[in-house]
Amino acid sequence: MGFFKGGTLFTLSVLLFFSFLALNLFLTLSTSLEYENVQKEISPIVQELANGNNGLFEGFGSGDFNLNQVTDEAQESMKNYCKNNTDYSFVFESNTISIPCSSLEEGKRAIVNEAVRDIVEDAYYRDYDCIFWSCLVKEKIPLFLVSQKAKDYWKEKFYFSLIASLILIALIFFLVEKKLNFPILVGSILILSSLPLLKIKGIISFLIPEKFEALSLFLNIFFSRSYMVFWISFISGRVLLGVGVGLRFSNAEFIKKIIEKSDKKEVGTNGKEAIVKKETTRKKK
Repeated sequence: MGFFKGGTLFTLSVLLFFSFLALNLFLTLSTSLEYENVQKEISPIVQELANGNNGLFEGFGSGDFNLNQVTDEAQESMKNYCKNNTDYSFVFESNTISIPCSSLEEGKRAIVNEAVRDIVEDAYYRDYDCIFWSCLVKEKIPLFLVSQKAKDYWKEKFYFSLIASLILIALIFFLVEKKLNFPILVGSILILSSLPLLKIKGIISFLIPEKFEALSLFLNIFFSRSYMVFWISFISGRVLLGVGVGLRFSNAEFIKKIIEKSDKKEVGTNGKEAIVKKETTRKKK
């Protein structure tokens, strides 16, 4: 392999590594932001806000997020309202919250849980009329980051990375001289790119001070499916690696036989040429 060709192959391999890395990251973000997963992961955090732990979003001007106080007021109003109705509704932080009157008998905690569920659902499916990153400035509480809009945004990035990866894989295939090494190379790169997913939650916890633990929990929502994506990439890489190694070993004897046949044919041809030359010499004599 020439220097230029080898350098190009190395550059494409590095680009493929980063492309796979982005692919894994975007897949993690999009799968982590599925509604059922968001509802499960974010509810305890909103509960913290309801209990007065407002440090999580204070940088966004949400220090007055006092769901606890609002549910206290709602509980009092529900006592009379629920005598003739089955659901009680009120507006909180631009969210319309509907609470079954049956929750009144279960106590305040049940009312808060219903309120949290409604807030998360409304925030997730809301039609945000802003560009993804500009929503950070526009929204008081950045729950849009764990919305369907965010999920679709990261999914779009995932497909873009997938196309880029496939193009790079095709280019690498044409540059690799020994094609049996191709699946080994791609599989190895895919395995390496999956490894950071194992440590990403630990890195978040390490970088964020202990007093901002709620923020760490919030960021972990985005990577709650990191282990799942790791295993998808890791197993896919191992399969490619296994296929490549298997092909090399299974084809070793086959290739050897082809070479031996080629050598025998060449010897036979050379032998015939020698006989012809000998006969020609005799005739000349």
